[in-house]
Amino acid sequence: MMEISQPAKETKTAEELAAMIHEDLSKVDGCPKAGVNVTVYGLPWNAMLMFGAAAGPVRNKAELQAFFEIITERLQRLYDVEL
Repeated sequence: MMEISQPAKETKTAEELAAMIHEDLSKVDGCPKAGVNVTVYGLPWNAMLMFGAAAGPVRNKAELQAFFEIITERLQRLYDVEL
């Protein structure tokens, strides 16, 4: 049986990955300009989205969370986290 090799993933730091996720999320209409925190952690890596007090009331929180999940899943396929 022939094995299909996966292309090697590029490696990024947790901070770089968090910045990439935050940048994509900030392009969504209604995303607060302040108070949005993305944390990348663990191996295999995952990410957490938090809205701080500076974000104020977030009317489209569920939409932002769903988009955050899509962004994270896409980046997990492309990048490994640097130890």
